[in-house]
Amino acid sequence: MTSETHTKSAMVVVRHEVEDAAKWREKFKTHGALFQTQAVSEVHLGVSGEDRVVTVFVTSDLDRFLSIFNDEATAAAQANDGITGGVEVYVIDETYVPSGD
Repeated sequence: MTSETHTKSAMVVVRHEVEDAAKWREKFKTHGALFQTQAVSEVHLGVSGEDRVVTVFVTSDLDRFLSIFNDEATAAAQANDGITGGVEVYVIDETYVPSGD
């Protein structure tokens, strides 16, 4: 008999203020190795105006993601990407499916 382990993915939303959204988008995509250390399987990117961006990370290890997110390596990557501040982190902890009732 074999045992299967299913790891539920977590979603983390991060909002940043940046110098230039186009530059940020280009630089952000150079951090694949860092994201792999965070057990990230995919990232969704969004931009509002020229200086506000949001990312939605899907990770199979929330604790590892958050630990590395608060590490110096992440701070260096953010500085490289032109992040100027306003960092907000939201862990998605609930799903609501509208039923039409």
